[in-house]
Amino acid sequence: MLKRIRTQDVELGMFLHKLEGSWFSHPFWKSKILLDDAEQLATLKASKVEWVQIDISRGADVKPKDMPPPPRAVATLDQRDRPFGRAGATIARRAAPAPASRPFDPLSKERLSTKAEMVHANRLARKSVRAMQKIFDDSRLGNAIKLKKLEPMIDEISSSIQRNPHAFMAVTRLKNSSEYLYLHALSVCALMISLAQQLRLSAEEVQQAGLAGLLMDVGMGHVPQETWDKDSPLTPEEWEVVKSHTTLAHQFLALGGEMPDAVLDVCLHHHERLDGSGYPHGLKGEEIGLFARMAAICDTYDAMTSNRIHRHGEDPSRALLMLDEAQTLYDPEIFHAFQQAVGIYPIGSLVRLRSHRLAIVVEQNRDDLTLPVVRPFYSLNDRSFLKAEDIDLAHCFGADQIITRETPEGWDMAEWPTLSAKLLAAAG
Repeated sequence: MLKRIRTQDVELGMFLHKLEGSWFSHPFWKSKILLDDAEQLATLKASKVEWVQIDISRGADVKPKDMPPPPRAVATLDQRDRPFGRAGATIARRAAPAPASRPFDPLSKERLSTKAEMVHANRLARKSVRAMQKIFDDSRLGNAIKLKKLEPMIDEISSSIQRNPHAFMAVTRLKNSSEYLYLHALSVCALMISLAQQLRLSAEEVQQAGLAGLLMDVGMGHVPQETWDKDSPLTPEEWEVVKSHTTLAHQFLALGGEMPDAVLDVCLHHHERLDGSGYPHGLKGEEIGLFARMAAICDTYDAMTSNRIHRHGEDPSRALLMLDEAQTLYDPEIFHAFQQAVGIYPIGSLVRLRSHRLAIVVEQNRDDLTLPVVRPFYSLNDRSFLKAEDIDLAHCFGADQIITRETPEGWDMAEWPTLSAKLLAAAG
């Protein structure tokens, strides 16, 4: 049984189930521990954590007493801002006007750091989610999509990837259940563009690849959410409903009569597999078009690495290993190019360094994918957070190196999506 108590009421012998508040303010790496050390107790009470949850079935209970609710912040007025006179006017402090700055060009191709591009990628993702909601609504209503309305979105996503090939994909990885389908579409769009560029396809083909990734799952708008979010095996009837999204998307996108054939083919065949085990037509090998073989990898990778209601997404590095092991399903040459595009240690991967530190991968090294730029954030020796610093493993002269991939679940990091987003946003 769980109880919520103030940190100052914690005593030795209690079992900590959860530390509330920002994960950065937590004094311990793992929140689920038995407090049996006086030094640990003192460290907890000296931290910024105000409330904790204890499990009285695994440790001591709190002594009976009234527990007040969390304090509410009381709004106060600066003396210079207090109301005066009958009209209740206020004296407002005047801030100096912000210096004029040149508006950002969303189609700029100038390279930016991950930190800088994350700002633009977040804004682009929010705007694009609203557009995707409209597209899925149109699909349900049978309204044809106008290709010209989508081209600016594809151009902006493509420009973001050229400025920084990882920032936009890092943003769209942080999905919530209500927006999963829309952010999944944006993720696959970005992955398709990045993969098409890696394969050195023409500018027109790159745009079509992105368009295919964006639209191939619009048929899922006809599938009840409780079906595709189900935490147990689908019934044969439910599985047939899910599989129908490929033909529904194809039929819907063909309505306007202006969608490229390559895009229509991806919508219909992105679930085909090289060994013929896919659907809807059981195509094999070269019977599957180039874009559909690309989409099979991009779609599966993003689905594997995304958090859903009932499960945590796989670590990006582990997802790549799992795809590599499924050699009969995916085109090996395209998969090799995909690895080059996302990196052996994709951005956002959690790794352990030889220096006994945990780190997150923040940049790729185009010349050697085994030596990315990492940001250590936790010392395993001292069990404490570290001052932010980036290490380019390609230019640290062997002073440090990655010794293994890690998983957030292995370190009891339930808040890893939030923490990783903060770490990536802070990367310079």
